[in-house]
Amino acid sequence: MKQTLLKNLGQTRSNDVFPSLELKEEIVNAFFPENTPSLVQNLSNVTGAFYGLLLKDIGATYGNDKMDNHSKKLFYELGKLKTIQAFGAYPKLEKDTRAFAAVVIYALYNSSPEYNFKIIKYTPKNTIIELTGVDRYLKILTELGIVKYITIPTLLPFVEGIKEIVNIDCEIEYTFEETDQNFNIKSVYNIKQL
Repeated sequence: MKQTLLKNLGQTRSNDVFPSLELKEEIVNAFFPENTPSLVQNLSNVTGAFYGLLLKDIGATYGNDKMDNHSKKLFYELGKLKTIQAFGAYPKLEKDTRAFAAVVIYALYNSSPEYNFKIIKYTPKNTIIELTGVDRYLKILTELGIVKYITIPTLLPFVEGIKEIVNIDCEIEYTFEETDQNFNIKSVYNIKQL
């Protein structure tokens, strides 16, 4: 599997230079991901670590009370960015409550392998989407000992960012529960047009 993935990513790795074939084989065998799922999961872990470590540094530098605002702003702006990108990728996307589910799915497909989604309702005036899986942000915040300073779920401001770009009058209801000690969660977002 590793060699297949390496071949498939040939363009990205084509400019790597090793002093010998033996060293290349040793390094590839030691460090290159086994398969696509492990590659994607490793990238996701780095994303979560980047978020958590940056917040921890903000807390150490400016005070723990400053972390939550930075977390919310990051996710809000990320929600706006992903919405703009989703409309760019799929211009026929309707600007109604269905756009919320589409943008979340777009973000999950592109960067969050831990989550699965279930579309419960998908109409122009009411869309309900359920997310389940490991919450990488809750995990890193807990591991770094800073979760008590951050509003959970971290994805709520992301959904608010979607709302700004979609620009419809709607309310967002949500539930969030941690379903086990391994940071698995179940969260439901219910978007209703007013």
